[in-house]
Amino acid sequence: MAFRAGLLVAMLILPLALHGAQYPALDAAKACSAKNKTDEVQLAGVVFRTYSEPNDGACLQVIRDGKVIFERTNDTGGLFTIGQAANKDWGWPAIANGTDITGRGHPDMIVSHYTGGAHCCTSDYVFELEPVFRLLATLDAEDSDGAYFSDLDHNHHYYYLANDWTFAYWRGSFADSPAPAVTLGFADNAKGGGYGLALDKMERPAPTTAEWAKQVQEARAAFTGDNQFSGGIGSKLWGDMLDLIYTGHSDMAWKLFDGAWPGARVGKDQFLADFCSQLKTSPYWPGLKEGIQSAPPVCSMAAPKNTVVETPASH
Repeated sequence: MAFRAGLLVAMLILPLALHGAQYPALDAAKACSAKNKTDEVQLAGVVFRTYSEPNDGACLQVIRDGKVIFERTNDTGGLFTIGQAANKDWGWPAIANGTDITGRGHPDMIVSHYTGGAHCCTSDYVFELEPVFRLLATLDAEDSDGAYFSDLDHNHHYYYLANDWTFAYWRGSFADSPAPAVTLGFADNAKGGGYGLALDKMERPAPTTAEWAKQVQEARAAFTGDNQFSGGIGSKLWGDMLDLIYTGHSDMAWKLFDGAWPGARVGKDQFLADFCSQLKTSPYWPGLKEGIQSAPPVCSMAAPKNTVVETPASH
């Protein structure tokens, strides 16, 4: 697959997941037992089978010549799904099994994995079936139930659309946590390639005058949107900042912040430093930083946050 220069940055060489958690079934044999089989697809000389049972857990097996050549299990509550079926509610297009979604010229298979649990966690496996069967990538969508592959340019080049959950629970409840959209594209190389941010597919037009005025008003109002976690500031402020950053207008994010912060309120530099420290923990930061413009010194100098964000007891 050919991408124009500068499209893909900070390639994520997977199959290692970005940072999701998966807990194997306590008894793999039970999870993968024939009585629990939910689906089976045969393609390119291999058989994909999924299994699920509330008490035993979930299982994915890939079988060739009667032998299991790949297996993953999940504790109770998990689910594996073969392929990508159309979903009108989520806007997913159907992708035929065996479609070359990476552009490497070989048939691929998508398998989705939902771990179960409160708003968590989804990942997508991309298997390359020929000439050598292998797990080409694992894409960790975290809480993005609506993550999916799409042919954005209608030219059989598929991108992966998900969200970045780096700011989940940051100074707020989960319900108040912004999760900016991200688009990943696949780039090939001698090692088999990998997925990285497709920054040009994430770009959106700059806000109109009316839209900008509305954003400034909302950002200023955030200073009256206090909650028990926020320290006196509502998440609409950094939510709009993130939206600008992830759509190619980081310079406007800093202007929004400057224009919204009350002149008499202390802690401006510390807040921005904390915001940028959190941003730099994003698994997409290596690519995202290539598009950052005019970052204030306090942001440029901020080190990635290296401590675990405290999660509220309820949300």
